[in-house]
Amino acid sequence: MITRGAVFALFLGAVSAQNCPILAPAYPPLTELNTATSADLKAVAAKFEKALLCDPRINLTTTFFATEIYSPMSNKAFFTHYNTPPLNQSTLDVGPDTLFRIFSISKAVAVYATLAKIGDKYWDEPITKFIPELPSSPPDDTIRRPNWSEITLGALVDHLSGISREYALTDASTQYPQVDGLRKLNDSQIVRCGSSPWPACTREESFHYMLQPYPLTMPFRTPNYNNAAFQLLGYAVENITGMPFPDIVTETLVTPLNLSRTFLTKPPASESTNAVILEPLWSLDMGDEAPAAGYYQSVTDLTTLGRSILNSTFLPPATTRQWLKPITHTSSLYTSIGRPWEILRTPVESPLGSNKTRIVDIYTKFGGGDGYTSLIGLSPDHDFGISILTAGPVSSAATRAIQDLFQKIWIPEVEEISRQRALENFVGTYTFAGENTTAEITLLEGEPALFMPTLISNGTDIMTLAVAVRNPSFSGPVPKMWFYPTGLVEGNRMSFRAVRGVPGVPVEVDCGTWAEIDRFRFGNTPLDLVIFELGEDGKAVKMEVPIIGKTLVRE
Repeated sequence: MITRGAVFALFLGAVSAQNCPILAPAYPPLTELNTATSADLKAVAAKFEKALLCDPRINLTTTFFATEIYSPMSNKAFFTHYNTPPLNQSTLDVGPDTLFRIFSISKAVAVYATLAKIGDKYWDEPITKFIPELPSSPPDDTIRRPNWSEITLGALVDHLSGISREYALTDASTQYPQVDGLRKLNDSQIVRCGSSPWPACTREESFHYMLQPYPLTMPFRTPNYNNAAFQLLGYAVENITGMPFPDIVTETLVTPLNLSRTFLTKPPASESTNAVILEPLWSLDMGDEAPAAGYYQSVTDLTTLGRSILNSTFLPPATTRQWLKPITHTSSLYTSIGRPWEILRTPVESPLGSNKTRIVDIYTKFGGGDGYTSLIGLSPDHDFGISILTAGPVSSAATRAIQDLFQKIWIPEVEEISRQRALENFVGTYTFAGENTTAEITLLEGEPALFMPTLISNGTDIMTLAVAVRNPSFSGPVPKMWFYPTGLVEGNRMSFRAVRGVPGVPVEVDCGTWAEIDRFRFGNTPLDLVIFELGEDGKAVKMEVPIIGKTLVRE
C-alpha cells in the first residue's frame, strides 16, 4: 500500500495521495435551478416541504413564517412556503409580501450598501479618521477604555473591534436605575435612551454612553458579536460620502432593486396591514443604530437582495467573491465569521451516501429579537440561496430548524443532482484523430469531481510519465487526477483543475490539496488542466489538454 510519505517523496510534495476536495464546487452549477422543473428538483422540493410540515421544532400553530429558495438565474423563487398559524386572531395571511422585522440581517444590508457606495477601499482605515467624537490617542488604561485608534472600519463589520457589544439596548439601568447588591450609579451612568421605555439615542447621547463601557478585548484578537459597531459604520460612511446613511441604503439597494416592501424605520400604518406585528419589538426605534438591527422586509425583498449578491448586480464580481470569504474563525470548527457573515461550514456527503465529504461554506446572516427571527443564506458553491422570516413565541427554533433542513436536504441533494448532470455533460471517451491519443473522463464511485483514470498521448501514458520524470525507480500505484471546475469560463469554454492522488487512499485531516495544485509543469504548462468546449446543449464536445498540446473530441 502506498504511503503518504512515499508519494511526497515521489512528487517532492506534489500530491497528497488522495482525492481531498479543494474548497470550491465539485461540479459546475445547475443551470436548471432557474426553473426547477426537472423531476429531480421537484422531488427535493417535495421532500423539503414534507420535512417543514413534520419537524417538531417548527410549531405551525404558533409560528408565522415565510421561506423562499432561489437562484440568481431567475427572478422567481423555485421553492416557496408560507405559514399562517390557524389560531391567528387577525385577518393576516402570510405571503411573499408580508412584512417581518429582520433585526440583524440589517447588518448585511448595511455592509452591502457600503460596498455598493464606496467599495472596499476603506476597510483598513482607522475609524478615528472619520468619527471626530472618538479619541484618536491611546487610552491611559487599556483595560478600562478601548484603543479606538487601532479599530478599523473592517474590524467593525468583522466583529473584531473588541468594543462592548451594546451601550444602551440591553442595559438593565434603562428600567432599573438602582438594584440592590449592584454598584450605585450616578445620574450620568443611568441609560435613558435606546431601549424600552426610552426613545432612541441621539448621536450625542450615543457617544456619551458608548465611551463608558469596558472593552471586551483588544482589536483583532477574537470575534465578539457587536451592534454598536454598525452604528459607527453608518457614521463613518456618512462622513466619507456626505450623505445620511439611510439615503445611501435607499440609493444603492432599495430603489434600484425596487424593494417596495423594505423599510429602514417602522413602516407607516398604511403599509402594515400585511405585516406580522409583535409589540413592543415591532415599534422599537433603533435610531442611528438601525444599521445593526432596525430594518423591516418581506421575504420576496430579502430574496431579491440575496439574488443580487449572487449575481454581482452592484459589485464587481471580484469584490463579491472577496466579500463571500471568511475573515476569522470562532471556537467552533463549523462556524467562521465574515463581513458580517456567520459562515456555516457544512461537511456534505459527496457523492450522496458515500463516506467522503467535502466542506461547503454557507454564508448566512441571522437576525433575532424577542418574537422575530430571520436568516439569509447563500451557497456560492451551488449558486443558490434561502430566505427565512419567522415570528412567534418559538420563532428562533423554527428558523434554526428550517436552516438545518436546508443544509441537510437541499445542499446534498443539489450536490448530487449536479453530479448527475456532470455525468451527462462531461463523462466519456475523448480521442484525437489519426493517432493513439485518448483520455477517459468518468465518475469514481464514492468520490467527488470528474475522474481521469487514463491519459494517453501518441501511445505514451502521461500519468506514468509524470511519475518517471520525478522518480524513475518508483514502482507504486500511479496517481490519477480528479478535476474540479475553476469558475473560469470564456464563451462556451470551461476550465477544470485536478487534485492528484491514488484511488482508495483515505483522506487525512491535514489535507494539503490547496498547496499542491499546479505543481507539475512542462514548459510552463500544467499537467492538471483541461478545458472543455461545450455545445449549445451544455454538453462537452471537446476537451483541450494543454500539457500534450492537443484538443480531443468526445465520442
